[in-house]
Amino acid sequence: MTLSRVRVLVSFLAVVGCETKRQPEYKVVSLDSATGSGEIELTISCGEAIVRDEGIGKLRIGTPVDSIAASCPVFRDTTMIGAEGMPARKIAVLFFRDTAVRDTVVAEIVNDTVWRVSIVSALFRTVDSLGVGTPLSRLLQLKNPRGMTGEGKFFVASPEHCGMSFRLTNAGPGAERGDLDRA
Repeated sequence: MTLSRVRVLVSFLAVVGCETKRQPEYKVVSLDSATGSGEIELTISCGEAIVRDEGIGKLRIGTPVDSIAASCPVFRDTTMIGAEGMPARKIAVLFFRDTAVRDTVVAEIVNDTVWRVSIVSALFRTVDSLGVGTPLSRLLQLKNPRGMTGEGKFFVASPEHCGMSFRLTNAGPGAERGDLDRA
């Protein structure tokens, strides 16, 4: 398997302050599922679908879950199996690029605040276009990329994207070695 065929998922943990632009609000009309008739108007305004060191739009590391729920469409708040098989509270937040293009981001909640954000959709990208589907060869162009393993998965991290780690799918032979450098 060539390095260019290895794809990544994005996940990040740390906080660094960055400024984000405000995304316009969108009105979405849907049927009332209880009665099968009538219309409900939802205002979607969770911010841009740009991944930054501190989060995505209003979904930022360290933000209380009540603040997220007040300004973002949270459609699931549940406990799921998390790291190392332990229960973890997670919320699913809906993001809109426009009224037709939408996807979700899952945030892990610890002490009623956002602790980790996991992205599995190619809709979300960093300012320099990193995201799901980025080839490993591109990640290796980052400043001081570092390979590491954790919880049976292989990741690449770089100080260029503080707090972000990019999980590789199909890491291939050698991934079991643990802490790795560029070579």
